[in-house]
Amino acid sequence: MRSPDIEQVLRRQRLRSLQGGSLLRVGVLVIMVVAMLVADDPARLPAKAVLLGIYAAVTVAALLVAFFGPHHFDDDTALMTLGLADVATVFGFKLLSPGGYMPLLVMALLPRLVAGELSLRRAAAVLTTSLAVFTASLLQDPVIMPRVGAWEVALIVMMYGFVCATAFLMVVFRLRNVDEMARLTTSREELLAQTMTASQTERRQISEFIHDGPLQDVLAARRDLAGFLKVSPDAPLQEALDSLREASQLLREATFELHPALLEQVGLAAAVDKLVSVAAARSGIAMSTDIDYPDPNPIDPILFGVIRELVSNVARHSQAGSATVKLAVDGGVARVDVVDDGMGVTADIAARRFAEGHIGLASHRARVQAAGGALTLVDEPGGAHVRVELPLRAAVTPERVFA
Repeated sequence: MRSPDIEQVLRRQRLRSLQGGSLLRVGVLVIMVVAMLVADDPARLPAKAVLLGIYAAVTVAALLVAFFGPHHFDDDTALMTLGLADVATVFGFKLLSPGGYMPLLVMALLPRLVAGELSLRRAAAVLTTSLAVFTASLLQDPVIMPRVGAWEVALIVMMYGFVCATAFLMVVFRLRNVDEMARLTTSREELLAQTMTASQTERRQISEFIHDGPLQDVLAARRDLAGFLKVSPDAPLQEALDSLREASQLLREATFELHPALLEQVGLAAAVDKLVSVAAARSGIAMSTDIDYPDPNPIDPILFGVIRELVSNVARHSQAGSATVKLAVDGGVARVDVVDDGMGVTADIAARRFAEGHIGLASHRARVQAAGGALTLVDEPGGAHVRVELPLRAAVTPERVFA
């Protein structure tokens, strides 16, 4: 499963290939139009005009999509379609222009268009076909062949082959760069997932230490002080008792947020309800829950961790007035939706913050992806909407051994 960072890299590469190819396509179109006008074959002019008119429409459409259209290039369909249009147009122009050097020069532009490809197979197929057709066209050309010898023809074919090989190497290097970025991104996310696991263990240890140590001491002092006040009421001691009650409450909340025992005792739904109510009381944001999560599952700690991070982000950064946390199961997949009416966040902003080292949410996303799920930002007209989807796991039960 590819991560959103890798997909974003690929989308950007496709967009840049489309933009660069669109600009080069304009130059190819201009050259073919000039070649058509200077050629001495008026009988073929209408057919060439129709061919170049269609290609001009494709060129304009590609320019509009590349620079002004919605940029959602999740596959290579657009690049492949335009590549086929380039090949068909150039070869068609050559077929309509028998004889002369100008159509062959136009064919020499094709390898440069292929250099923006993101597929080695397509690039190799197009370049091999281009070289074969170029060689056949040169050998059958009634104007050029009578004027050059066999060595000159071989040299011209070698030069064209060198241009094709250069274009193929450009595709190879381009794909290597993309693969390297993908490898680095994957390594970073694996490290983040491992870090999250270690962090979760450390949180649990700290939570247990606070619960079994300082919290118990504070509760014991509060109990002794309350017993003493029953016998001998005293105002300063009452204030001290109130302070101890507040301290014990804060310690309870801290141990809960670090590692909620409630998660193991009564389940994820109650733990999320408690988490949201505590965050709402602290932040002053009206937070509500909509939970339909009946049975405990091994993924509960992962879900709680990412919900905790999302709720914390809402409380600290959203500037929202209200927020909702939804948790449900649909078709064996747990789905979490955290929605607020605050300032919002886009995928580009989130990716930029991740690149700058703000890895709080990104680290949880890495852990979700490592478990086979996905964390995505849902486009909304206002506010922010983060969705987490994670497949449920089968509970592991110990096998019974019969004597």
